[in-house]
Amino acid sequence: MKTFAQLKRDIQEGITIKTVTNNCKPEMSGQVRKVGKVQSNAIAFLRDDGKLSWIWWPKANCVEYEENTFKIYDEPREYNNFTRELLFVYEIVR
Repeated sequence: MKTFAQLKRDIQEGITIKTVTNNCKPEMSGQVRKVGKVQSNAIAFLRDDGKLSWIWWPKANCVEYEENTFKIYDEPREYNNFTRELLFVYEIVR
């Protein structure tokens, strides 16, 4: 397994990322988009209309990164019995 810091280094402007699973907005699953902007706290995807769609990085313990796939989990909290719920799965296509 790779570290969160490695993921942040691997995500660069212009690469392509596929949304494998989006449990917040299932209609977004399967979309392939280019990274339009990278910041230390977020990345932005280029939308078809030329605008940016931002994803803010969670805490490192909520991210798993293996090979070219990374998963983002909800932060464990008391209301969900401190379990991690899978929110997103992304694949770096390049």
